[in-house]
Amino acid sequence: MIVRKYGITLRRLKEEDIELLREKRNSTAIQNTMFYREHITPEMQKKWFDSINNKNNGYFIIEFEGKKIGLIHGKDIDFEKRTCEGGIFIWDESYIGGFIPSLASVMMNDWTFYMINFKAIYAKIMLDNTIAINYNKLMGYQLCEPQNEDKGVQWMILTKERYEKHMKLLRKAIKEITGDGEILKLEDGDASDDLGKEIDLFYKGLPPDIQERGDTLLRWAYEKKLRGKN
Repeated sequence: MIVRKYGITLRRLKEEDIELLREKRNSTAIQNTMFYREHITPEMQKKWFDSINNKNNGYFIIEFEGKKIGLIHGKDIDFEKRTCEGGIFIWDESYIGGFIPSLASVMMNDWTFYMINFKAIYAKIMLDNTIAINYNKLMGYQLCEPQNEDKGVQWMILTKERYEKHMKLLRKAIKEITGDGEILKLEDGDASDDLGKEIDLFYKGLPPDIQERGDTLLRWAYEKKLRGKN
């Protein structure tokens, strides 16, 4: 799956990306912001990828100006409750503190709330990571009760209602920056790189409304592929 907007591309994490991700994830700057802080080996990374490469997790490489600059995700998806856990980290220091990570978050949140009709996104942040806590507040997150027994973390929640209210002003600012103040649409998604084994991994056994959107994306991708052959 590929999502494009604001000149940013969110590209679903593929196996060929995991060594780059492991390298960045093991850096001291990133490692110190994470709940899991042990060194990650290639074997551990491959095992992790195999465990998340399915419809219950969505991990996307953030690309901007031809560079892979970070990772954003919605994991532990609960299709019954319509919730997931979100997160983002940027490894390219030239974009940290800028507006590109915020725009990537808006893209991911729009997709989660409007394209797959979820009710809430949770976030788990280390208590000493005040930058991330404040960043999430900027996105509309609020503090909430712990969702598990992990120690030393702050849980936050962003509901769809809260997001819609919060984004009224932010979309005006986004339009001033990018010229685009519209909510992300299904047409901003592209399933062209999901026409292999990804169909079984990501597009089967979904709730009916999400299945319909997924089938539409696949149909568009097949039509695009056929046009390319003609």
